[in-house]
Amino acid sequence: MKQAASHAIAVAVLAGSITGSAVANDSSAVLGAGSITLVPNFDIVIDREDLYLSPDEVGVRYVIRNTTEEPIRLLVAFPLPDIDMQELFEVPIDLPSADSDNFVNFEVAVNGTPVEPSVERRAYSQGIDRTELLAGHGIPLNPYSDEAYEILGSLDAETRAEFERLGIGHAFEPHDPLMPFWTLTTVFYWEQEFAPLSETIVEHRYRPVVGTSFFGTYILDQEDIEGRLEEYCIDDSTQAGIRKRLAETGADYLLEHRLDYILTTARNWQGPIGTFRMIVDKKDPAWLVSLCLDGLKKTGPTQFEYEATDYVPQKDLSILFLAPPPQ
Repeated sequence: MKQAASHAIAVAVLAGSITGSAVANDSSAVLGAGSITLVPNFDIVIDREDLYLSPDEVGVRYVIRNTTEEPIRLLVAFPLPDIDMQELFEVPIDLPSADSDNFVNFEVAVNGTPVEPSVERRAYSQGIDRTELLAGHGIPLNPYSDEAYEILGSLDAETRAEFERLGIGHAFEPHDPLMPFWTLTTVFYWEQEFAPLSETIVEHRYRPVVGTSFFGTYILDQEDIEGRLEEYCIDDSTQAGIRKRLAETGADYLLEHRLDYILTTARNWQGPIGTFRMIVDKKDPAWLVSLCLDGLKKTGPTQFEYEATDYVPQKDLSILFLAPPPQ
């Protein structure tokens, strides 16, 4: 029995949790994002997914097929990773577009035609929506916006006290500038009609927020105290490559770039992905890369490829890129 064409399902890129780690006095963070997910629907299948992952770009191309003789109209949504300033206020974050609410430069196209999605942005403090309060004072919702800092710094004493009481702003000392302390949520969305017995190509790309830190031999020699070797499956061969690269550069450390990508949300889809192809691109032959994935094959000076049929991912991806420090 067919489902009615009016039945809608939500399609969403599921934002991952914000993670941080520290090396000596340096800290870093990764805002993980991932693939679209489908609320279970017996009439829509994913015939193919092509995924491209690099330190400065994530690109995904889906071939989505409506198996029925009726058009199906769906709500499509892409939530960006939340920015929680209570967790990130001391963490150096380099957003691709810091003054924009689309801070990862998200773009989407359907069948080759760019789509201009609607956007829903909300600011929360202590679980309470404070969007209208910020808007009333002309404060941009992106807490990394220079304008947000400027306006917060110019608030009168009464408003400043109110913001601190509500947990919207925070200052370490009474006369310090007020810092944004809210959580920003951002969701792009649009409605998409999938034609009967037809394939629809949905593509999106964005610039990931990549955590950056240092990686030295001390990590290899300290019995993996921070769990790096296990998290990124840094085997004996990779460890030897790291030591060799450090010796070649004469440096004490390599620059570590970490990229998180959520794959397991694909298990919400109806059935497996027909064909799944992933390219990991380290961008520079001098860089090293390590991740936990059996069957990844090197296909060029900077690229590695993985392909599977009837694919159901069992875990998310955490990719470690190691770059020689600038000379």
